[in-house]
Amino acid sequence: MNHPHPMTTSAVTTLRGLIRDEGYDRHREQLRRIFSADIFHRSARVNSHERAALTYQRMRHISDGLAARGPLVKDRTRLRAVLEWSALADPPLFYAMFLHHFATVGAVLDFGRERDDLDGPLAELASLRSIGALCMTEAGRGNSNIAVRTQAVYDPASRQFLLSTPDAAAMKFPSNVGVDGLSRLCIVTAQLIAGGKERGQFCFLVRLRNQEGPAAGVRIVPKSLTQPLALDCASVSFDAVRLPFSSWLSDSASLSESGEFHDPLEQDQRLRRTVSIMRFSWESAITALAGITRASASLAVQHAHRRRTSGPMAADLPVIRYRNQQRALFSALAGGYVAGFIAKNLPAVPLTAQHDEGALRQTYLMKVLVDRLAERVTARSRTACGAHGFYGENRFLDYQVLAHSFNAAAADNQILLLDAAYALLVGGDYTPPVDDVVPAAGRSLTEPALWSALARSRERRLFEALASSLAEVPGHEGDLFAFWNSRLAPAEELAEAHAARLAAESVQASVESVTDPDLRRCLQQLCAIHFLEEVAVHDGWYLSEGLLSAQEVRHIPALLDELCQRVAPHALGLCEALDVPFEAVGAPMSRPDYACADALKPFGSPV
Repeated sequence: MNHPHPMTTSAVTTLRGLIRDEGYDRHREQLRRIFSADIFHRSARVNSHERAALTYQRMRHISDGLAARGPLVKDRTRLRAVLEWSALADPPLFYAMFLHHFATVGAVLDFGRERDDLDGPLAELASLRSIGALCMTEAGRGNSNIAVRTQAVYDPASRQFLLSTPDAAAMKFPSNVGVDGLSRLCIVTAQLIAGGKERGQFCFLVRLRNQEGPAAGVRIVPKSLTQPLALDCASVSFDAVRLPFSSWLSDSASLSESGEFHDPLEQDQRLRRTVSIMRFSWESAITALAGITRASASLAVQHAHRRRTSGPMAADLPVIRYRNQQRALFSALAGGYVAGFIAKNLPAVPLTAQHDEGALRQTYLMKVLVDRLAERVTARSRTACGAHGFYGENRFLDYQVLAHSFNAAAADNQILLLDAAYALLVGGDYTPPVDDVVPAAGRSLTEPALWSALARSRERRLFEALASSLAEVPGHEGDLFAFWNSRLAPAEELAEAHAARLAAESVQASVESVTDPDLRRCLQQLCAIHFLEEVAVHDGWYLSEGLLSAQEVRHIPALLDELCQRVAPHALGLCEALDVPFEAVGAPMSRPDYACADALKPFGSPV
């Protein structure tokens, strides 16, 4: 293997530009100052209550350091940078941050736009005098938010709403509102009842508690903090809580003083509009998950260059010399770049009511894809680091838990895939891609154009196979549940293929944008490791469809080894270009003297 050598400054700068938002560097020094403060370092052991309270102390510290004027959600580049650093430093802090800035403030700006009576609450939230949260999911409904049973009954006599929880199954859970001593303004989704009729699901801005305790009629039951992700989760229920009329985030709907209701949207459209609040969570999740993916890969690859081992076949070698380590770690490194490209290339979700369904679908599918990628990369990186990988202060376990949590958080991944498949089949806003794979003769599996072409062909053929079965139930007559229930697996496959194609095209565009031929070749070889592994998962399908030849399938393992050999000399430079802020990560293993640091400084990293 060639000895590793540093990548040129211009090359590092070029690669950084493919994963960093324009304008990120304006905030770097400020973030470094904020996250290097003592509040992010452990000086003594803390109990569960203190740990939960620390999340909000850190949140206020960040707010004070940023000194932002107005809602951060309007400065998307800055907020995304803050969320990334928060996820790297303290995953529970990241949850509190995105639920406040995106899910709460974003919902008020969207559903309550152009309303002067919300200026006061927005100022409270912007200054963190009150902290936001989201009370959406109900205990008896799992991860489904489309049939909430919490009720907001309009009382025309007082022009107020009575917010009630009809039974235990309708309690809001889990919501991060368990810490006392804080003022909390939260988004609560509820079924609006006016004139004795259900009018649809809406968002309400509710003051759950002040510094003295829960508001009248609000019952908050904190849960144990022993769960892997140390959030102050609680169940929340309401007993005829009186809400002022201004708490209703009415969007385009209206209610007269007498109770006459008007909404230009049908109830199913209203439901989709309200549930679209999740789009803020998807963008946040992608930002955080891409960050921990890049950090895990970079940390592990650098460690493998320092970690030395001896054996009967070779003495005192860095473990990165071993091909099995290269396969695992260069795959992780490629995953870090793929996640970074996706996060950079994904447009910011709109704050206003004008949503493009295709763009929203792309956002939540990228949440699913990057989440699965983060799970794989964090696990491989931890495993490759031996005992140091299991050591909590080196952060791999924290990052794995964050990735695991997003299987369900910000909407369940499987539900999102099935919703996407249904929309692709019957939504009317989708055209399947062309099936244009070039013949096998003379082509190379390392070409980005071929990754995209294979992904397009797989998506097109899975779509056609599933769409053709629609003819079995003309006009969707008969037992629709039985029809879809027997097709859930191919529907999920279709959505996964659609997401994979979007990702492949995003990565292809990033790679081909590099003008320096040597650097482009280096990046292409790294990303080829990722896509060859993706293709290998479905190689039997590609073979049966005639999209790959038997010779190509047999050659994939040898080609992966060859790519690892070519990437190896550049691995440390590729890590540097991932631009991981290790001052936020705080892992002792990130330092060259990690062995002494671990032994001599037991409480030196973020808690």
